[in-house]
Parts: sequence; C-alpha cells; structure tokens
Amino acid sequence: MDAGSSDKLILMGAGNLAWHLGPALQDAGYTLLQVFSHTAGSARALGRRLGVDWTTDAGRLHEEAGLLLFCVSDRVIPELLLRIELKKVMMVHTAGSVPADVFKGIAREYGVLYPLMTFSKDRSLDFSTVPVCIEGSTVNSTSILEKMAGSISGRVYRMDSQQRKILHLSGVFACNFSNHMYHLADEYLAGEGLDFEMLKPLIRETAAKVMEMDPASAQTGPASRNNSAIVRLHIDLLKDHPELQKIYTFVSDSITNHFRA
Repeated sequence: MDAGSSDKLILMGAGNLAWHLGPALQDAGYTLLQVFSHTAGSARALGRRLGVDWTTDAGRLHEEAGLLLFCVSDRVIPELLLRIELKKVMMVHTAGSVPADVFKGIAREYGVLYPLMTFSKDRSLDFSTVPVCIEGSTVNSTSILEKMAGSISGRVYRMDSQQRKILHLSGVFACNFSNHMYHLADEYLAGEGLDFEMLKPLIRETAAKVMEMDPASAQTGPASRNNSAIVRLHIDLLKDHPELQKIYTFVSDSITNHFRA
C-alpha cells in the first residue's frame, strides 16, 4: 500500500495535547482524516470537535493517511505499533523522552514533533507561541516536519533525541515540580484554615520575574540569604508534616549551597 500525502493525518490519541494540536493543524490547512484512541468516549469527543471520523481499532485506520501523529503516552507507542497495519506512512511522535528511532524498521520516514508546553483541555492556548522541537529520520521527513511545525508555531527548533530528553527533563523541573509545590502549599494552607488564593499574586510575580531576569537573580527567601534561624523555624513548624519537612529541608539546602558557590 502506497503512502498518502503527508498533509493527510490521523491523530493517534485524544488526550490534552491532541485536543490542542488537532485544531491548530486544521487551522494551518492540514487534513485530519481520523482520531484514534483506546477510549471510545475520548475518541468520539475529539472526533466531534474536529468534525472527523474516529475509531478505537488501530487495525482499521484510514487508508488515505500519509502521516500518523502519535499523541499518546510514551509507554503505549511500542504496543500500539504492533497493531497498526498501515506501514507505508510517515510516523511521528510528540514525546519528550522517547527516541525518534522507536519507529526504525517499521516506517522509512519518521520523526518527532515535540511541543514544549503543558496542555489542559479546558484552557485555551495560542499555539503560535509554543516552542516546537523537530527531528526527522531523513532530509525529506525533516523538511515535512519543519513545514508542519512552522505552520502552527513561530518557534521551531531542530533537536536530536538526546537534546530533547535534556529539555524534557528541564521542563519537569520548571513545570511539573513547580506545580507540585503549589499543590503542597495548597494542601498545607487548607489544613491550617487558610486560602491558596493569597499566594496567587506571589506566584504571578515570581513567574513574571524570570521573564525579565535569570532565575538565580530572581531567587529570594531565607535559604538564599542563608538565614538559618528562619529556616529552622520553618522546619519546626512542619514537625507534624514529615514529608513537607523533608522536602523543605532538601530544597533549602540546595538553594543555600548554590548561593554559597
């Protein structure tokens, strides 16, 4: 079976990323033929949003497709590849820490289109501002991915799998770990009868500062000043919260050590 045009896509996945990436590609002029998801409800919802067919059977993908765009969990990709009968299509995944050659030996043209962003279905997002990292298996696949990425974003970067893994890891620190700290602060405040809303102006200003200066210059707080008395006071306040106490001590030590260097 010959491959179709790379402008005709199937979205393999119907989660948060696909929810945003699908409309962005449609707006850029790409033809979305179908949505695949293991979950019928998710596939149906995104299919309706995009006005396209949907399926839960990876063995019944639209034969006109020229490109399969995998927007699924990292661990699902290898298992999913065993069930796909469309072999002569370009295969592209969107994961930060999965090598491009996960498709090697399965597809001749393959690659990665990795948007460095956190996505939620219920939040709108201007995709043109999202950094998109690409990697292709051939000159042709790289060209296809560069065109696709450039049609939805003004910030496109060629990046190999090792560089992308490092970027993804850094994103975990900057985004996922930061948000977990918000979660812990919310739980702690709620347990003490206080409202997380009080912290939101502080969070906004902290984020705004690193848009204008480097993170080291933006750092404040008792650990950065090596104010051991306040650090000990905070650790004592957390005596009934051993997990928070451990995290506070470890992070404070890390901050202090960086400012001593």
